[in-house]
Amino acid sequence: MNINTLDKLPKELLRRVTYTIILLLIVRASIFIPIPGVDNLSFYKNLETNTVFNFVNDIIGGGARTIGIGTFGISPYFNATLTVQAVIKLLPEWERLQKEEGEIGRRILIQRTRYITLVWAFIQSCLVVYWIKPYVFNWNTSFILDTVLTLTTGAVFVMWISELISQYGIGNGSSFLVMVNIVTGFSKNITFSLQSANFNNLTVKILSSSLLFLIMIFISIFISEGKRKIKILSSRQLGIRSNVNSRSYLPLKLNAATIIPLVISSLLIALPSYTITKISNPVFQKFLSIFIPGQPLYLWTYYFLVVSLNTFYTSILVNPIDIAENLTKLGVVIPGIRPGLQTNSYLKVISNRLGLISATLLCLIGILPYIIDAIFKVPVFKGLNLTSLLIFVGVATEIAKQVRTYLLSQSYSVEADTK
Repeated sequence: MNINTLDKLPKELLRRVTYTIILLLIVRASIFIPIPGVDNLSFYKNLETNTVFNFVNDIIGGGARTIGIGTFGISPYFNATLTVQAVIKLLPEWERLQKEEGEIGRRILIQRTRYITLVWAFIQSCLVVYWIKPYVFNWNTSFILDTVLTLTTGAVFVMWISELISQYGIGNGSSFLVMVNIVTGFSKNITFSLQSANFNNLTVKILSSSLLFLIMIFISIFISEGKRKIKILSSRQLGIRSNVNSRSYLPLKLNAATIIPLVISSLLIALPSYTITKISNPVFQKFLSIFIPGQPLYLWTYYFLVVSLNTFYTSILVNPIDIAENLTKLGVVIPGIRPGLQTNSYLKVISNRLGLISATLLCLIGILPYIIDAIFKVPVFKGLNLTSLLIFVGVATEIAKQVRTYLLSQSYSVEADTK
């Protein structure tokens, strides 16, 4: 029985990996199946220099370059998830479902997220249909209805595939799809950068730029996995302060806001470059030019946006009042801090400090590619978008953890069967 169990262990993992790969290939194929009636070549050429378009296109996996069935990728689902998070903070009924109803409440919120995904997919489809009107060969009601229905169905199909990956494959399906989209964009960006690079003193440049790239990876992992451990003390330990268990702690993530502030900041900072090409007023053009890449205010504005949005979004996700109330209900205190208002103030200060540190580190690795290009004249890493790099590192780390946990649980099962 022991031998049979060991034989099944790699097969089960292989089955999950194979299943995940097949589903990913299906999603990638759906992105590049074009919708008839659109001049995709002219569409891509006219939008190739659009910085906002390119940034969004990298996140959804290149589907926007060809208007296809899976053009939206997982983006409507992400929009729905953000919408649900915002509504939970606004409506007490939804907040009760999340906090008090347990598994039943979680399933209700998941179902509502699916319905909202459908709404977002329909809205995005309508916008895209009118956006591509200049590139449509035969614009009529039939084309509008067919395209909206196709794009909406494609978005729901991708959402379904992501849920299948989460249930039967490896990792979180939606995050895995985004990571694959990012990886497919890396090769194109790096190839384009290599074509324009100056390769004098090639060995020194490669070693130096590779070292800086490793620093970027290290900081990305630190941001994704870093946490502040705050020691806590249960009511049973209050009379024995010297025996506080070092393993009892309250973890606060370094980057609780994840990538949402980065995505919004990157979109906002790209707007001046896009707007300059659309207006003819020289006064506005001169004003907006100080916010484009390479100008002094560009980095400071980017830093301000990241810090502000990171602080705002962290305040939504990490609520010190709720944490302080839960600690009080559990009979747990932070050593040296009074329960209630003082605990709330203490956690708020810690959360704000963590947000400032994470925002500063995010901006640091955001400008490293430009430092590499300025010093070593190797623009290869400028193709590695900061948001994309963080998503890639975070998802890859979570997948590695899940595989390790799965293997560990299977090894325990093998030992139990042996005994």
